[in-house]
Order: sequence, then C-alpha cells, then structure tokens
Amino acid sequence: MKRSLFIILIAAMVLGGTAIVSCKKKTKDPNYPQLVGAWKGQTNQNIPIEVDVANNGGDLYVTYVNLKYSAGPGDTASIVKYSSSGLYQMSGTSFYIFLDGTAPNVSTIAGVYHLDTLKLAGTFVGYSGNPPVATNGTYTAIKSSK
Repeated sequence: MKRSLFIILIAAMVLGGTAIVSCKKKTKDPNYPQLVGAWKGQTNQNIPIEVDVANNGGDLYVTYVNLKYSAGPGDTASIVKYSSSGLYQMSGTSFYIFLDGTAPNVSTIAGVYHLDTLKLAGTFVGYSGNPPVATNGTYTAIKSSK
C-alpha cells in the first residue's frame, strides 16, 4: 500500500513538473540579437538621433525613431515615430522607413548596422517649411542603455 501510494505521488510530481515546464513562453531569437536595443548618436548637423530595434517573434523591427534636423538658421524640425509592433521589419541588418509627408515631399530615414563595429550609420531626408525644403543628412549611432 505504501509503495503504490509512493509511486502515485512520484507520478503526480513528474506530471505536474512537465505541465509547468511546458507552459513557459518561448521567444524565438532573431538572426542578429546584438541589434536589439536603443541606438543613439548624432547627425552631421550635431543634432541627437535615436533608433530603437526590438525582437518581435524572432524578427527584428525598428520600433522607434526620433529624428531632428535643421533646414537653416532658426529652423529645427522633429519627427518622432513609434509603434510597438514595428515601424519597419528589418531586412538583414538594414532598414528604410517612410517617416512623414506626402509624395514627392516624403521624409525618410535609412540605416545599416555594421556588426564588426556595432555602429549604425545612415542617411535621412527631412522636409520642412512652406513650400517644403529638403534637408539631406547623415548620422552615426552606437548602442546605448536607455
């Protein structure tokens, strides 16, 4: 009797442990996990820029962009975009995002993550004013703690 009670108790523990282990949520790792996080840097105009990357089901997405630029003295424009589900699904280590505006005056940002140096480098085009004037620029960023 004691032996069968002991076997039932062990079986219940094993089944309970299996149920607990199988309930854990599994997150698929992206191809480039080192890219996940906040990237902060400067434009060629010495204005801060930030781009965030998140892992969404094993795919990398740019989820946040904070771009500021100047079209001339006293003229500073700012574009901030955020989406928890992603503004753009990255293609390998690069991205190209339409940020704001209507054709042909669409503000864009593009970037490439360099895995060897862990730096982000890219270009942007921002429109401001009436009539819209294009500002072309470049930027570099490094991974930082938020």
